[in-house]
Amino acid sequence: MTQYPAYVATPQIRWSDLDILGHVNNARMLTLVEQARIDWLNTMRDREAIAAPKLVARVELNYRTPVLYGTELAIELGIGRVGGSSFTITCRGIQDDAVVFDGLNVLVVLDPATQRPTRIPDADREFLSQFGTFDPAHVLDLTAAPAPAAQG
Repeated sequence: MTQYPAYVATPQIRWSDLDILGHVNNARMLTLVEQARIDWLNTMRDREAIAAPKLVARVELNYRTPVLYGTELAIELGIGRVGGSSFTITCRGIQDDAVVFDGLNVLVVLDPATQRPTRIPDADREFLSQFGTFDPAHVLDLTAAPAPAAQG
């Protein structure tokens, strides 16, 4: 059974995060998601693959509606895919019970000595696989409801 969301952050939106249109600037949204990702990964520092250096290979955010100041923003994180040397963290932002953005971050695990991609240990692959995403069959369709749990 998968767990989703695996982590929820509620960042403080600052007045300086706003752009001239009065909503959170798109670049600031990337920073808020980055901080949520770092905070979540820091809770798992005992895992070899998490403690190892990582390269952010891809960042994608799909803005659905403006994020506003003064209303709590929840950033939900999950795991979309666990590959041989990389894993995908999915994210979506919720404000006033609506999805305001969704996206993903692909992290490549590096060998500390060579700074080259290295295989994620099987135990860590299994550990990361326990976390769900919005719809594991359609990782990029993050506005879809979570898939039903597998019967077994």
